[in-house]
Formats: sequence, C-alpha cells, structure tokens
Amino acid sequence: MAQQSMTSRMWAILSPVLVVVALTALSRVRLEVPRVIIEPPVIETRDRFMSVAVVGDVFWAVGKDGKIIRSEDAGKTWVRQTTGLHTNFQSIAAWDDQKAVVVANEGKGLVTADGGQTWQAITLPVSEMGSGKVLRVRLDPQGRAWAVSEINVIMRSADFGKTWERLTQVDDDVAWNDIAFTGEGTACVVGEFGRLACSADDGVTWEPRPTNVEPSLMSIVFRDSQHGLAVGLSGIVLATDDGGANWRQVQVAALERHLFDVIWTGARWVAVGDKGVLLTGDADTAHWEIGRVNPADFAWHIALARHGEGFVTVGLNVGRWEAGQWELFGPRLR
Repeated sequence: MAQQSMTSRMWAILSPVLVVVALTALSRVRLEVPRVIIEPPVIETRDRFMSVAVVGDVFWAVGKDGKIIRSEDAGKTWVRQTTGLHTNFQSIAAWDDQKAVVVANEGKGLVTADGGQTWQAITLPVSEMGSGKVLRVRLDPQGRAWAVSEINVIMRSADFGKTWERLTQVDDDVAWNDIAFTGEGTACVVGEFGRLACSADDGVTWEPRPTNVEPSLMSIVFRDSQHGLAVGLSGIVLATDDGGANWRQVQVAALERHLFDVIWTGARWVAVGDKGVLLTGDADTAHWEIGRVNPADFAWHIALARHGEGFVTVGLNVGRWEAGQWELFGPRLR
C-alpha cells in the first residue's frame, strides 16, 4: 500500500516534467507543408470587358484595369496578356492575328505586331478638355485605323496605330461613340443626344445629319455603300438607304432595352445591349425579333464581332452565339 502511494507520488511529480520534455521535442520538429500556388482563372467574375476583335479563330477581348485576353482556338482556351498599362481599355481593332491596336482612357493606347507577346504604348491626340476617353477604334476599307473620342475628336492612323492625326480641329461638347464606313473616303459617326455626322471627303469635313431622336447613339454599321443601321439607348434604331444622307427611325415593337453595338452578319442585322437583349432583323429592316443572348442570362453585352455563322460578344461575360446556342467562356453566369 505504501509502495503504491509512493509510485503515485512519483508519477505526480514526473508527469509535468514529461509533458514539458515532449512539448520541447515537438517544437523542434519541422513540419513540411507543400506549397500550393493557385492561379486565378483568366476570365474572372470581377471582369468587365468592353470590346472584342475576331480574326479567324483568334479572339481578343479588352476591358477594365488594363486587361487583355487572347484565344487562338475559338475561345476554348485563353491567355492573359501583359501590357504594363492599367487604365481601362475601351476598344480593340485587329488587322490580322498579329497586328492590333487598343484605345483607352486619357488618350492612351497600345499596339502589337506579334500577336500580343509585346505591346507598345502610344498616345492619341485627344482634346485637352474632358477626360480624354477614346471610345472606339475601327478599320476602314483601306486598312487605316480611325478612332473617336470626347469633345468632337475624330482621328486616324495610317501606320497600324503607331501615330495618329486629329481630323476634327474644333472642340465641341459631344462624345462620338462609333464610326462606320460606306466605302473609301466616306464615313459616318454617331454620338451623344442622337447626333450623327457624315464625311464624303476622307474626314476633312463632317456634315451633321438630322435624326430627330434624343437618346445617345452607341453604334453604327453599313452592310454596303447604301444601307446602314445605327442603334442606341432606349432601344433606338435608325436606318439609311442612301449612304447616310438621310436616316429614318425604325419602330421595333416592345423594344425598351438600351442597345450598345450592332453588326451585319452577311444575312441579318444583330444588336446586343442591356439585360442580355438580342435584337435581330432582316436586310430590309422590316422584320425584327427580340430575344436574349442566353435565356438564363441577364448580363449586359456591349460589343460584338462576327465569327463563322454566329458572333462573339463581351460585356459582363464573354461568349459565343450561333444558331440559338450560347457558349459561355469563363466562370460567370448571371
């Protein structure tokens, strides 16, 4: 009995010591934890894309915070391109799968001649007034780049976007949103408050065209030298049958959504806009259908580019539409 009591007392004394020894030993053990690097997806839920360019199966998309992504397999896989410029990109145009130009805020821009492996910074001749936001860049039939901006700025480049000349010399309180071409030396621009102007002398002079609408016009395109379409806020649709000399409003029943971009696919007019709206019309602008890019998706779409028998569109997400089927690129579905 005495021996058992002695043993108990010894364990009572030794137990704290053994605990300290064990903890000391454990503190000297190095635990090797594997290092795991998680790469963010190329297309993220926070992205906002403003423009897209398509050349064959090569897609470029540009957007906020200086983001440029590129796919060489029709959207199956994407790579983010590094530019060193972190402003918001507004528009991109591409001559081929190697040469492209991007325009941005504050009169900034980029050009590439190697498919985006490297980008060269450029400066565009924006007005000293305003924010210098360059809103759209397009290519004319001769392969020259034209860009439009705030404060009545229309500019042109003949060397793949490296240098630019301003064509409109007078500052005015109008932001031009888009430009389209009816042929060599003829073009029309659309902008705020229903304003529209055309040039027949390669941009030397611009003649206003009455539209009799107040909402801003956001996009314009011609399917040939005579027939064009312009779309804008509040579902405005304008058409011309005489090369832009006169414009008439096209009434599309039940269309209330803003329209941001329009293209001619070779068979139909296609426009996209707010809340996922998809507007399609025949060549004569007589018959129209209103739907959504994706019936389960209310994301806004701000830019279009034709691809095959369908189109690629960007905005709150990036995807491809053809024959009523929507293929989403990236993680977002809203």
